[in-house]
Amino acid sequence: MYETSSSNLLADLTGGVLRLQLNRPEKSNALNYEMVTAALDLVKKADEDWDVRVVVLEGAGDDFCAGEAPEDMGEWPEAYAHRFHQGAHGPGPIPQQDLFKTLRSLSKPTVALMKGRTMDAGLDLACVSDVRLAEDDSVIADTRVLKAQHAVTGLAYILPRLIGQSQAMRLLLTGEEISGKEAERIGLVYGSFSSGEYKEKSEEIINELAAMPTRSYALIKQQILNQLDMPYETALMHSLAVRQTNVIEDTKEGMRAFREKRKPEYKGR
Repeated sequence: MYETSSSNLLADLTGGVLRLQLNRPEKSNALNYEMVTAALDLVKKADEDWDVRVVVLEGAGDDFCAGEAPEDMGEWPEAYAHRFHQGAHGPGPIPQQDLFKTLRSLSKPTVALMKGRTMDAGLDLACVSDVRLAEDDSVIADTRVLKAQHAVTGLAYILPRLIGQSQAMRLLLTGEEISGKEAERIGLVYGSFSSGEYKEKSEEIINELAAMPTRSYALIKQQILNQLDMPYETALMHSLAVRQTNVIEDTKEGMRAFREKRKPEYKGR
């Protein structure tokens, strides 16, 4: 049972798919501290739950997530009381960083459904997900530079690794809004679909991920994320270490299904 500590975040686990829905449609699902800490708790729980095969992040209403506004964040989380900084810049985005780090390293595949607007910290949230899906007319941007701000929640690190330095500079330095179709062209999203086919296509991809060998995904993610900045030879040694220290129970089923020329029935272990 996945109960949340915030009415602004809804959770449902069905058929191996854990859906976390940002539930502030009147604010275009802008994040606040309550949502962030509630989501962090659930993501940590999902990481250890064999019944969770894929985590889906989505927004209620018309938008995915329009970022956050300092005046709308609510009370600083009690768990971070010892890290509240009273200086000129105010408290840093430490709770948000914790959520994004945990999502990025989650041992299950994650999907961000970027319908409507995905802005600022909402783009951070999408970019730490493994698979991003947009509608052709979605609006995607990091507008913080237009407010004389800058991303301090990881986007400056992640975006160049997703779409290259040139396109990352384009988005981060100009605040330009791009469509889902353009996001697909530059490699920011896995796919962009018309509004009429978006739901069906998204569900196909989500269900396919949920049926795959989840433990294999965990090790693939561990290799990719840890090896991003490694020399090639070091990455090879790391891959060997991952292989030698982990067991994938689904491997036997995968081999049997291959020999028997049938679709495998993975358990996610």
